[in-house]
Amino acid sequence: MKKWIWAVLIFLVAGVVGGYAVAHYHEEQVQYERNITNGKTAIDQTNYTAAKNYFSRAITIRKDDQQAANLLAQTKMYMRASSEFKSNEFTSARGDYQTVLTYKKASATLKQRSETKVKLIDKIKQNVKKFNKKLTAAKQKNEAWDFYGSNAIIDGLLSDKEFSKEYYKTIYDQALVLQRFNNAGIVADQNSFNTDTTPDNNENSMESGSSQQGLPRYGGPIPSSTAVPDKTVPSKNNSSKSVTKKTAKSNAKESSSSSATENSSTKKNEQTGSSSKAESSKTKSRSTENEDIPISDTIEE
Repeated sequence: MKKWIWAVLIFLVAGVVGGYAVAHYHEEQVQYERNITNGKTAIDQTNYTAAKNYFSRAITIRKDDQQAANLLAQTKMYMRASSEFKSNEFTSARGDYQTVLTYKKASATLKQRSETKVKLIDKIKQNVKKFNKKLTAAKQKNEAWDFYGSNAIIDGLLSDKEFSKEYYKTIYDQALVLQRFNNAGIVADQNSFNTDTTPDNNENSMESGSSQQGLPRYGGPIPSSTAVPDKTVPSKNNSSKSVTKKTAKSNAKESSSSSATENSSTKKNEQTGSSSKAESSKTKSRSTENEDIPISDTIEE
């Protein structure tokens, strides 16, 4: 009787333990499958942090499970590559995206997205070379003081929609700085041209007129036109010659008038001298006449 009771008890205990173990295994399987499913759903929703947490829980339930391990490692690698891509570290990002493609029994969505990113990085690298080449040409024109030509290249860069994307921020900022230098150079050259007081510049400015003022010396994209002097406006040389002629004529008139006055004064002096000589001769004759008359010593009676 006692043996029978012990057998029943053992059977019951075994049934309870076996049932608990089966139930526990079934529960772990459900949790594992749930975490894997939720992780893949989070990847589809681009919620990679949540996906990483779900795969970590799955691998905690099944420590030796290869699928959970690959999904976790693949998700972490894709997150690192995305961070590098946002920081414009395209070379390292491309390498990590290539690593994402090597995982087996992993997310097909992450592989597809990694392939797209690799192609995009290759395109970005080509554009970087192209934009750097144009920026170098603009810098060379700036160094040669061809500010208009340098700005023309920069305007072409800025008008490209691709160039305004975040991938090319460093080159974009350099182009803006170079454009400001070009504008400052144009303004400085125009100011120096307007304030230039050399004789050649003054004559050219008078002949070409006010329309040529403010243009830079090097011309820029605006063609420099040769101005024709106005025939109606007398030149400086002609005006100076006319002035000298007038002054010569006035000096001649003054000299002739002064000589005339001197001649008249000399004539008057000669006339006055001759008249004085005549009067003196008259007086002398009178005196001689008086002297010829004899004076009687006695008075007639």
